[in-house]
Amino acid sequence: MARKRRAGKRKLEIRLHGRAAHAAAALFGVCLLAALVVGCVLYSREPRPEPLPERFKPTPLAALDRLEGWVPSWTDESKVATEAAAAGFTDLLFFHGTVDEQGVVSLEDTAGLEKGRNTAVLKAVRTWLTVTNHGKSLEGALGRGRLKAHADSLIAAFQASACQHLDLDYETLTTAQANALPELAELLASRLGYGTRLSFTLQPVDSALRPEQIDAISRLLRAEQVYTVRFMMYDYHWSSSLPGALCPIDAYTRILEQWSRQAHKLTMCLPLYGYDWPRPDDTTIPKAKSVTLADSARLAQHPAFEAAWMSSEAELACRYHGQWVALPSFRATTRRVETALEYGVPAVSYWHLGCGRLGDVANASKRGASVPEAVEYRELAGWDEWLVPFKRRVCTVVTGDGRTLEQYGQAHGVSRGAMFRFNEHITNGTTGKDVYIPK
Repeated sequence: MARKRRAGKRKLEIRLHGRAAHAAAALFGVCLLAALVVGCVLYSREPRPEPLPERFKPTPLAALDRLEGWVPSWTDESKVATEAAAAGFTDLLFFHGTVDEQGVVSLEDTAGLEKGRNTAVLKAVRTWLTVTNHGKSLEGALGRGRLKAHADSLIAAFQASACQHLDLDYETLTTAQANALPELAELLASRLGYGTRLSFTLQPVDSALRPEQIDAISRLLRAEQVYTVRFMMYDYHWSSSLPGALCPIDAYTRILEQWSRQAHKLTMCLPLYGYDWPRPDDTTIPKAKSVTLADSARLAQHPAFEAAWMSSEAELACRYHGQWVALPSFRATTRRVETALEYGVPAVSYWHLGCGRLGDVANASKRGASVPEAVEYRELAGWDEWLVPFKRRVCTVVTGDGRTLEQYGQAHGVSRGAMFRFNEHITNGTTGKDVYIPK
């Protein structure tokens, strides 16, 4: 049976005869040949590179979700907890667990821990036990075949502390030890009670610092068992280094860029202290003393005192009578909190709350804060305005020719440590750069 043609539709037919038919056929052939040739040309070229993916854009936050800080065993834990709660801190990390070189965990000042913890609980502040190796070897804790025994010791100490959550502050990790952390997290999570949070506090890991640990940190951040990873954003200069910023803003931002996709699981750890370095007119490197927020006004009483905001590092510094100081600063704190919020990081944690002025610290931990500093200061481009003239005076300065800092040191009888301290600006080879060789 023939199909019925739909109403309103007409069949279009083109009928060609004679020369018209031959012309149409020729034209069709030319078009077909052109299409084939163009197709061959297109497909014979190198494939076009894929467009670069757009830079990940984190969602900024208006305010912090958690305001944390450590309460060390050598402070008055209950007093610090009372002040922190009044200032609005949400979490206190009691720095009372110690890992020895065999991986065994013990508690320090258990009486003070109990008083501080009870005060925090009464004031509805979350409590954490922080366990740390104090920079000593972790081979006895994280070495081959040691994880289970270490986990047993951690659980026993955590239960004895009666804290709500557990934080592992592990410093000086080797790559193998860093790679063991995800497995340790699994061992612990299966034995921690419902609602107990597990975290790791670690030294910075990014493209410039400890890049070999990036994979381990990525696995920790992806692990459901891990509540947060805290990065210790301080001691980029330390007591036995040359003077300089504790946490240069470019290094801080580099960490945030590195982990921007996991920003919701980060906590940025900031210092409430600084360093006061003796700066003799030679190349010796004397050891600095720590200074806190309470010391700034005292230092400002020296007749030769001068303070400066170091713009390139976004930190406060001062000099007096041959001393150079990295000062703790509310302006620096606010800048780092605001930067963290721009990247979507929900928390900061302070080392340590015994340094005082916790109400001001909490106020400085907000967008747009302007907490007054204890000292008057001027603006400088950065620490190099003070350091470079000093280094040029006490060092031989050469233009790098590709030799390593170690090779320059060997040729001039200068130790590896001294070469690195005076040339921290050199990261990717010496060629064309000023190399400072201590005299």
